[in-house]
Amino acid sequence: MFVVVEGIDGSGKDTQIDLLRKEMEFSYFKHPTQTFPTMREYLDGKLLLEPKALFMLFLSDIANTQRSIANSSGMTIVDRYVFSTIAYEIEGISYYGAKSIVETVGYFAPDKVILFDIPASLATERKRAQKSPDRYESNPGYLERVRERFIQLAEDKFMTPNWTIIDASKSVDEVHRDFVNALRPR
Repeated sequence: MFVVVEGIDGSGKDTQIDLLRKEMEFSYFKHPTQTFPTMREYLDGKLLLEPKALFMLFLSDIANTQRSIANSSGMTIVDRYVFSTIAYEIEGISYYGAKSIVETVGYFAPDKVILFDIPASLATERKRAQKSPDRYESNPGYLERVRERFIQLAEDKFMTPNWTIIDASKSVDEVHRDFVNALRPR
């Protein structure tokens, strides 16, 4: 089963995936990878990139892991996928244009997408408590627009009819219970 975990920065994806590792085995991929160091430089505010170039760079990184994802066995969890690229890179390419590009390239469709949903203000507080925020994490207005785009993708059931939205503002234990339940076959 190919599962994508999505949500804005500070939604608790890393925490939940770490907890899940203690309960079960699965193949794991996280985007962005280290393949394109330019992306980290951009996120850290050391580099400026044009929005269309950034969109294509993030999609290239994901395309580069497609074979590895296809060759993994058992449950495969991917932390950030094409949905994040569409949600985060909201400048320079329209929502429908971005979806069209993803569909045209033919990325693997996940069996399930789990979206950790949280208000941007709370997510920003969480990130500031953990570390010095990056380009996206320090801007709650931007993160709220990203959150809205994620919800729109879920409502559109983009790439799969199996989207689950989890209220990530609840306690870690409550969110984890909802996460594990969402992973169960229907």
